[in-house]
Amino acid sequence: MGETLDHYYGNAYYGLDLLLGILFAAIYIVFFLAFYALNAWFLSKVFYKAGIRRWKAWVPVYNYWVFLELGGQQGWLAILALIPIANIVAWVFMCIAAYNIGIAFAKESAWVVLYIFLPWLWLAIIGFDSSRWEPWRSPVPPRYGANISPPDPAAPAA
Repeated sequence: MGETLDHYYGNAYYGLDLLLGILFAAIYIVFFLAFYALNAWFLSKVFYKAGIRRWKAWVPVYNYWVFLELGGQQGWLAILALIPIANIVAWVFMCIAAYNIGIAFAKESAWVVLYIFLPWLWLAIIGFDSSRWEPWRSPVPPRYGANISPPDPAAPAA
């Protein structure tokens, strides 16, 4: 009595369901990779302006480790972005780092609001505008070390 037509005829749309699922997954992966590449490219432009090697922007997790250190925060906080619930803490520290980086690029403090809502746009603007990296403007200096070299005082200003 509780039988369905699928019991008698099978699911005629099973192949179509499978095809649509694979197509959806493929489109999702393409969009994810495209968004990641765009974000890494923008981040590499910011790193270049700050005197950091561009390849560091293309390595997952490590890119935001360097970003956090550039903003004066502990780099290991980037690992928290991989842990559910703890990723909220990582996001707060990334916003603080973005605030410090924005100040070092002579942006007003209100620019961090753009980073909170549209971080890729914030990276694009910082990466492509004419602002210069001036770390002494930031209230918290970058965490100089293996990832970030201190500025060379003998280097001429650009």
